[in-house]
Formats: sequence, structure tokens, C-alpha cells
Amino acid sequence: MEAKKESLTALVSCFARGYHALNSSQPIFNDRVAHSLLRDEEKQLISTNWANAIAFFDPEKSESLKTFEEKLEWVMNNQTIPQLASRARYAEDGLMSAIERGVRQYVILGSGFDTFALRQEQLPEDFIIYEVDHPVTQAFKLNRLQEMGFEIPANVKFVPVDFKHDSLPDELKKNGFNNKLFAYFSLLGVVMYLEKPDFFKLLTDISDMSINGSSFVFDYLDDMAFNDLLASKKLIQMRQLTAHTGEPMVTSFDPFELDQELQDCNMLLYENLSPANIEELYFADKEDGLHAFDHFHFAHLVVHK
Repeated sequence: MEAKKESLTALVSCFARGYHALNSSQPIFNDRVAHSLLRDEEKQLISTNWANAIAFFDPEKSESLKTFEEKLEWVMNNQTIPQLASRARYAEDGLMSAIERGVRQYVILGSGFDTFALRQEQLPEDFIIYEVDHPVTQAFKLNRLQEMGFEIPANVKFVPVDFKHDSLPDELKKNGFNNKLFAYFSLLGVVMYLEKPDFFKLLTDISDMSINGSSFVFDYLDDMAFNDLLASKKLIQMRQLTAHTGEPMVTSFDPFELDQELQDCNMLLYENLSPANIEELYFADKEDGLHAFDHFHFAHLVVHK
């Protein structure tokens, strides 16, 4: 992905997490910092573009909903927030469990405008957070943190990595990553845009640099997502939209064969959640009408070599 597009994606995701925290009475994921990272003009531009997008997603709703606020709420709650909020919740819930097991290194791959480092509370004193992203996107975030008056916590290390040219293990090692300690890695909203060989190479790099028992969590699409006869309308529209912006979705997995596909990466499949599992975990009895997205799954892998 181009750095400029990565930055835009980071801003849009940040907006959605902040919108959810501010407007939901029962937030799935309460990112209370997100909106503080955005300029007012960015919030206005993103909200306007999303509200106008209702005509693409559902022309009938576009006609029946009259106000800007109603249109924005519909698009956010139906097209963006459920997946963004639930995958972030899944990753951070898993992280809290990992910390209880003794994990002291958290590596956020494709960190964008992730705000965990700014929300951390009562973590062990020796806990280290590594934010990994494209150098241009990371410089953009660091400039924004300074502009908005945020102080970077002492336990946070920013690791610029251009995956086309740089070695993730080498860059992490330069920044103090300890390959003799347990680590927890997350990669959210990215795998569907990677070619499978590139994803498997990343997993192999992670297993090579980590001790047994280290974790890797990610979200992925199932194979039906690329079959227009079986895919949901929402997913087909999502594929059309991302392809139009120059970032097509290209990769999916058969959930029942995922463990076999990972066998050469020295990873075991610890947990593999279906949309129905995600719905039960995070969306049951929600009053705001949010639901898990079809075709999106969450997985938790464990290094085993």
C-alpha cells in the first residue's frame, strides 16, 4: 500500500472508533482517545464522505433518512463500526489475558492511529509496546501526537518498517525486542489485502523471532467472500469500494483448512472465531442494532516450533 493511502486509512479507522465511543450507549470498544487525534476539518471531511456514501450502500435508505446525522449514523453502524470495534476488542481482550500469562511485549503491526499506548492503565512496569508501521505513516502519527499535545509514554517504541524493503525481525531487534521473552502480535484489517505468500512470510518471520507460546491475532475473510453468488451484499460492496480506491481485497481462507495452511509457518491455531461466534461474544442484546459482519473471522495463533 502507498504511504498516503495508509495514512488515510489510519485517519478513517480512528474516526470510526472515536465516533462509536462518543455515540454508543453500549460501546463494544471504548476508544476514548481516538477523536482527540483528529483535526476538526478531518472529522468534518470524513463524516461528510461517509454520510454521502449511503447512496452507494443503500439508495432506499438514502431517500428515507433525511438528516445528515441520520445518514452518518446508519453508514457508521452498518458499514464500518461493527468490524473495526469488534476486532480491536478481540485483540485487546486477548492481550489482557496474555499479560496475565506473563507476556511483556506487545507488537502492533500496521499500527496506524492505534491508541492503546495512550489508554494503557495498570500494566506491568516492564511491559513494552512496539508500534510498527510504514515510515511515512508513522512520521505522520508522531507529528500528530506532538501537534495535539500528547506525551509519548516511556514504554512505547515506534518501529518504522517498509515491508517491501526492510526486515521486521531486524528492525524490532534494533529497537530492543527480546526474542527470549513471550510476545503478543496483532495485525488488524490488513491480511485480506496481502498476497498469501507475503502473509505466510510474515508469519514465518514472527515464529522465527519469537519463543514458543508467543501469540499472533488477526482478522481474515472466508472463501465465500469472493464468490458473488454466496457473498453478502455488504461484502460485495466493500470489495468494490476498496478496489476503486486502489487497495483490492485479494486473500481469503477456508476456516476449516486454516490450520493446514499454517503448518509450514510454525504456528498452531489456538482460536478461530466465525461471524456467529463474534456476534455472540460482542453483539448479543445490543440496543443500537450493531451486528458482526458476514465473512469476517478472528484468529489467534500460537508459535510452536
